Amino acid sequence: MKAFTFVRARSAEEAAKTLGDSKTGLLHSGGCDLLDRMKERVAEPDMLVSLCDAEGLSDIRLEEDGSIWVGARATLARLAEASLVQRFLPTLSEAAALAASPQLRHRATIGGNLAQHTRCGYYRHKSFPCLKRGGDSCPVRAEGGVQEMAGIFDNETCASAHPSSIAPVLGSLDAELVIRNADGRQAFVPSFESLWASPKKGRASDLALAAGDVIEAVRIPARDTKQFVGYAEIRQRKAFDWALVSCAVRYEMDADGKIAQASVWYGSVAPTPWRAGAAESALRGKACTDETARTAAEQALADATPLAGTTYKVQLAKVALKRALAAARERA
Repeated sequence: MKAFTFVRARSAEEAAKTLGDSKTGLLHSGGCDLLDRMKERVAEPDMLVSLCDAEGLSDIRLEEDGSIWVGARATLARLAEASLVQRFLPTLSEAAALAASPQLRHRATIGGNLAQHTRCGYYRHKSFPCLKRGGDSCPVRAEGGVQEMAGIFDNETCASAHPSSIAPVLGSLDAELVIRNADGRQAFVPSFESLWASPKKGRASDLALAAGDVIEAVRIPARDTKQFVGYAEIRQRKAFDWALVSCAVRYEMDADGKIAQASVWYGSVAPTPWRAGAAESALRGKACTDETARTAAEQALADATPLAGTTYKVQLAKVALKRALAAARERA
């Protein structure tokens, strides 16, 4: 591992300002993803700016307007166990409880989970060429490439799959991120979709944030109407594994018992968390029945572009959506 300077920031504002003054500095929180990349020399920062001593970044609280504030340093274990999250955000609690292993959940943070880089083996090993590390093309798409974990949407340039199972849940809940800019100002990313950017040559991160921006918190807005929420994921092993496909849904019902609004998000199917707009359209105006779920699942995957090694993911994604909708009905 390359030698680096370690700076302990006392606040998100201090961390952002320090990062803004550094050309090669990186942010450190739990370190579960970052340290792995540093060991492989995929990331070689001259400075790490740590949030471990920053005040107030681990808070999970109910705001006066009914929204829920989750500090970026809140661990996945706390998300899974916090009574406030279990009561008001059950799918977030469920996804956090399923992530990784107990040891990692007690170290990994919600901010780090959103900011983590792809787990693609080509990206993670410096001996392989990779578009995200500045290569000319994506080796997953090449003849003989290992494709089983690749994405099935938006995979023409880079076939990586975003590994966060927390992100699709937050997307389905219309969460907004609270950002601390390099000049110290607090800003909000009102649209969760705008947080992500499609792959580009030489850009390792999938976050569409400016240099020096620090994720300070996640804010989940309050709802005036009853929400039906569900989450499902499919993985090779139940423990210590990333989901092959994850899906989070949220919908509201009108007075006639039909779905008035719906939000459907997938994880591990594209380089970024993937919103299934076609499935949302298929759900609106319908009763939430098994037949409606089957139709929505078919529509969600109608435009999938799987590679030879990922055709199986199309069926998994359909099953995940149907299970998430079933979970939402059961929770009601």
